[in-house]
Amino acid sequence: MHDTNSVCANVVKSISIDSTFMDISPGGKMKEYKRKWSNADARSLLLGEFHNYFGGSYHAYQESEWYVWFLGNPTRYAMFFLFLEKYGKGEMVSYTDLTLTKKIGQVNLKIDSIKSTIRDALELELINSYKSDDDKRVTLYTLNPDIINEVTDYCFCMRRNRMIESANYIHGETTQKVRKELDKTITDEMVEAITATIQVASKALKLKKDNKKITHLKKEVNK
Repeated sequence: MHDTNSVCANVVKSISIDSTFMDISPGGKMKEYKRKWSNADARSLLLGEFHNYFGGSYHAYQESEWYVWFLGNPTRYAMFFLFLEKYGKGEMVSYTDLTLTKKIGQVNLKIDSIKSTIRDALELELINSYKSDDDKRVTLYTLNPDIINEVTDYCFCMRRNRMIESANYIHGETTQKVRKELDKTITDEMVEAITATIQVASKALKLKKDNKKITHLKKEVNK
């Protein structure tokens, strides 16, 4: 594995991410206007955000070396998500990518910090390095294949947890004001995605009900 495209064997196509949020630019800067929230709205949203944070702990990798190392420091945290993005696009991480990465506060990573962090990650065998096929002077980096399955399962857990938390929040913890504001953000693509999610959930629910009926019938037959 020495070329950029072979990192993920072209399993995942590169995609461009466009912001779907009307009040936030892709760089994360808010527009000048601010919403006004009641205390009930604040309690709803703050509690919901706590549940989202707490739900993020529902995975099996709290003590895994890669998890503790990457997510225990603002610089490494920012790098981790850069590595996720690049792996998902079938690309490797370049030094330029690292210098353009921002941590909390929209602060660019410092060159010395990048160098030392990359060096530590290589020593810990959390990432691998390769020479670019286009220019042997350029070094590229990617996650070590040995941790990919755990990282992938962690990403699944996060996706599952967010889905559950969002459904619970919208169903029983939101307010009328929050619902109205959320309604404004819905796009045609989001409607299609929500519709597909509902269809999948309906099939899963029907399968569970059918399995319960079968189990009940077996019990009745065996009496």
